[in-house]
Amino acid sequence: METKHLDNLRHSCAHLLAAAVLELWPHAKRTIGPAIENGFYYDFDFGETKISEADFPAIEKKMHELVRDWKSFERREVNRDEALTVFADNEYKKELIEEFAGEDKTLTLYQSGSYMDLCRGGHSPHPNNDLKHFTLLSVAGAYWRGSEKNKMLTRIYGTVFPSKTALEAYLVQQEEAKKRDHRKLGRELELFLLSQSVGAGFPLYMPKGFIVKRELERWIMAEKEARGYQFVWTPHVAKSALYKQSGHWQKYDAMMNPMKLEEDEYVVKPMNCPHHFQIYNERPRSYRELPLRLAENATVYRF
Repeated sequence: METKHLDNLRHSCAHLLAAAVLELWPHAKRTIGPAIENGFYYDFDFGETKISEADFPAIEKKMHELVRDWKSFERREVNRDEALTVFADNEYKKELIEEFAGEDKTLTLYQSGSYMDLCRGGHSPHPNNDLKHFTLLSVAGAYWRGSEKNKMLTRIYGTVFPSKTALEAYLVQQEEAKKRDHRKLGRELELFLLSQSVGAGFPLYMPKGFIVKRELERWIMAEKEARGYQFVWTPHVAKSALYKQSGHWQKYDAMMNPMKLEEDEYVVKPMNCPHHFQIYNERPRSYRELPLRLAENATVYRF
């Protein structure tokens, strides 16, 4: 199946998921539900209700019931006021409506069965025939619009395929992938560990793991040196003025908490290139030196 058709199938199934959730939890507020690589998700505000994978059988059952009456997706263009009326009790949808209306985008609603959603389109033409081979995969927390300043929502992940065979093959592949999960293998092979005392996402390389890391770095250096690169080393910290000059200051949250040392302000580096430009600018350069290729096996920091 073409990628576009598969994306439409998955986006349609996200609508179906939302419809089932609203049938089971009418107080839930839906936000967004896109197609993603290998599936789809939909984010909900369930209020005080806690949803877990134990709820998936009931949700899937309701999805199968509802889709029988979904003959098509009917498109309807609306203006800002009409859209706000439809989603009068949903502050998340109203925020999106105000944003899209301000950008002069056409607001469109799509309805299948009794379910209607704010959507730009891309759906299966025959959902009652096409949306059969789906499953829900996991549940996770997700901040509204990806900002930790916003409310934490409940994200339900799922996937759908055009055939039962394709779905089963994908699920088998996922089970095999779990056996090869780097976190599982890292612990079992004593390559690295993740310590709660240190923090999530900060691996501690053990002796065997350090050997692997060192050999990879040696290979990388040899490959780059063969291509004319020279290796350098630069500090993990620099004055914030360096990144204001380079333009990185405005782009990386990692530098929003500077450290004050005497009269100067310092930050950990999110990129190497501002440091490397200092090496380039250390003296006047001749065109005969170009191209100048600098490389560094470094640790960079981003929030």
